[in-house]
Amino acid sequence: MSDHDKNRETEANKEELDFVSSPSLQKAVKKAKWKQTIKFFVIGSLSTIIILYALFCGGQYLLQKRIGDHDKVLFSHINGANVFLNGGRYVYGFMNLSVVKHSTVKKHIGDREIIWNRKEIEIPIFGQKGVVNSGRFTEVISFSERFNRRVHYNNFNGEREVDFYYPQLEYDYLPNELEIATSLDENTLAEVALSFDQPYTLKELEDKMGSEHVNWIWVLTTTEKEFEKLSEPDQHYRPYTTLDGPSADGFQVHGDLTSGAKRFLEIVQRLSEEGSYQSAAKEIANGINQESFPNSDDIRVTGAVVSGTPEELEGFQDLEIVRASTIGATTDLY
Repeated sequence: MSDHDKNRETEANKEELDFVSSPSLQKAVKKAKWKQTIKFFVIGSLSTIIILYALFCGGQYLLQKRIGDHDKVLFSHINGANVFLNGGRYVYGFMNLSVVKHSTVKKHIGDREIIWNRKEIEIPIFGQKGVVNSGRFTEVISFSERFNRRVHYNNFNGEREVDFYYPQLEYDYLPNELEIATSLDENTLAEVALSFDQPYTLKELEDKMGSEHVNWIWVLTTTEKEFEKLSEPDQHYRPYTTLDGPSADGFQVHGDLTSGAKRFLEIVQRLSEEGSYQSAAKEIANGINQESFPNSDDIRVTGAVVSGTPEELEGFQDLEIVRASTIGATTDLY
């Protein structure tokens, strides 16, 4: 290669080198890199936000399915004498991966409410539910010399549970604890479970006792087949022929009995269609009417829970349809 050609190649290389290292090119390259970095940052941020939002929504959906306490709240309105479950309060964890459910069970006595149980349960999206704090709502059953019967006590607050006596069964002893309730201090509120001498229709019961100071109605849902088992002369089984309050089916009274009964049947029908209480709701409906889904006229009432001051409870003492009565929880009027 001639010296002239070498000189031309050297000059061309210098020009190329000068082009790559020129300030304008370096500025353009740097600007392009910043744009690419910002683009990646925006895409990454949006993707992260979308993923976190999807996790949030998905976590909330899965937790709601796991909580599933709406049916439980509804069931508490048709089962359990004179108690009701609050909707609850929920404290969610990070990213909705868990929730602590605070539940409270209450009882109406006169114009007051008392707490009957309290529980806190941690519910994760996956895995077992765990009890964080529980009111230990267990029953202590013992024979009381004072009341001459087996008495159920609520271990959360030490109060007595009410008990019912079936009109279809014979008992060696029928308590009359309404008399005790009417002799309490005048500033005491008490609840008393009344067991009737026979099943009554809603209209018959309203005519006989009205609805004033009546908190709750015990609906007959026991079938004839179940009564046959209860009537068997089995000495081991006989002590359990009374019905404890937490096991009784019925409804709260807010106004007249008919409206409460309609609400009761609406809940039974809703729960019998689907959910975790479907089987229990179907048994209740079948106990009222074995041929078809019951209506208000099919309901038979075998007891009630009344509450108030001793003076207010005196109005039930002369009620001839009362076969037995058991005193339950008490609280101060003031």
